[in-house]
Amino acid sequence: MAQNSLKEKTIAGMLWSSVGRLGTMIVNFLSNLVLARLLMPDDFGCIAMLYVFIAISGIFINGGLGSALIQRKNPTHLDYTTVFYWNLVVSILFYFILFFSAPAISRFYAMPQLTAVLRVQSLTLFIQSFNIVQATQLQKQLRFKELSIRNLIAAIIGMIVGVAMAYSGYGVWSLVASSLCGAVASVLLLWWMSSWRPTFEFSWESLKSLFTFGGLMLLSSLVETIYVNLQRLVIGKMYTASDLGYFNQAKKLEDVPTTTLSTIVNEVSYPVFSQLQDDHSQLLRALRKNIKAITYLNFPLMLLLLVIAQPLITFLYTDKWADAAPLFQIICVSGAIYTLNTLNTNIMKSLGKGKLFFFIQLFKRILGIGMIFVGAQFGVIGVLYAMAAFGYICYIINAVVVGRLINYGLWKQMRDWLGCMCLTVSVSCLTWGFSFIGNMNPYLMMVLQICIFAIAYFGLSMLFKLEGFSIYKEIAISKWQELKNRRNR
Repeated sequence: MAQNSLKEKTIAGMLWSSVGRLGTMIVNFLSNLVLARLLMPDDFGCIAMLYVFIAISGIFINGGLGSALIQRKNPTHLDYTTVFYWNLVVSILFYFILFFSAPAISRFYAMPQLTAVLRVQSLTLFIQSFNIVQATQLQKQLRFKELSIRNLIAAIIGMIVGVAMAYSGYGVWSLVASSLCGAVASVLLLWWMSSWRPTFEFSWESLKSLFTFGGLMLLSSLVETIYVNLQRLVIGKMYTASDLGYFNQAKKLEDVPTTTLSTIVNEVSYPVFSQLQDDHSQLLRALRKNIKAITYLNFPLMLLLLVIAQPLITFLYTDKWADAAPLFQIICVSGAIYTLNTLNTNIMKSLGKGKLFFFIQLFKRILGIGMIFVGAQFGVIGVLYAMAAFGYICYIINAVVVGRLINYGLWKQMRDWLGCMCLTVSVSCLTWGFSFIGNMNPYLMMVLQICIFAIAYFGLSMLFKLEGFSIYKEIAISKWQELKNRRNR
């Protein structure tokens, strides 16, 4: 009975998280679409240059304690209040560090205007520190309905503010204001939805016990964040703000499906895997089903975007962003494997293997940083090829480690997604071939290619009875039957 309840909560959580992420993705996409037409690549490049410092500070503020609360089976109220006050104090500390470091950072990039931008943008760190405990509680309880509604409303508010300011000619400040207003709205909504409130209690003993696991998560996240944002740092320093703007826009577009899907997987799979940590057979079954379901969506989506990259970029953002198309194609190759890495690392975390997880992440990111600097010698394209190759190296390492933990390693995982990959590559080659037919309008050709890809992929999925297709079919039938039963009542 408990297992069925967990299964129902997992499916409901996945669906609500999907709805919320899809809605937020659409809002952010529309916002970025409008802002890209109103602003210049340099404006986006300026914000991207600063993001590395904001992101690293955010990792220290969270301290890995959110992950520790989720991993802990029965955290107490004292645990929650301790984390709340710790996050608040650390956020204030890092805001002042960035405030006084802003002139040095602007000199590093040789862009004096970044000083004021960073000082205002850094306020999001303090604002978001009020989010962590309530969001962790809702996530641990699989209450993704509330989280989804909150994310969607906050995104809409941020979009309205950003677009209005961009129309009024505020340039890069429209991006700053959008971020700040979205963060404030997110906090207010979360405190309204959650009944938890901090009391004046703090325990160093609680902090120490949480930090035993959370500290390793902090170090792992720190290494990960440095690696991810080092790309922006290197491009921003070695090349121009426009180059960074093109890269950032290409990454944002790829993030729409990849990060959205990965976040859904992470939000739902980590707490579910944590609840199954004592039953390795159930944990293995859950991981296998997740891998089959995720690859069935992610593989075709990434390769379809690669095929239609050029007309898609110019259609969405106008010709001034055309140079972002080849960057976008390389990023899509990397994005195909991203969610598989998320699932495998969540297995390590859910089993409480914090030390193992940290040292593996440290080794991978040191390797990745070296690859970025080698790739940088060949321009922005070189950086992106290094990133793509590194993503697949990470997957091999992660899968081998998971094989040691629950006997589901690289070759077993590949057997579960290889059929989907072969079908995806075949359909992509077929779709790509239509690009060379006649002199058809590129946008009409893009629509034709999308239709051909979808018909061929889903049709062949049914013909060959791919398990990924069966999983979504089963969920759809189950939800349809549930809806019919409710109507009959």
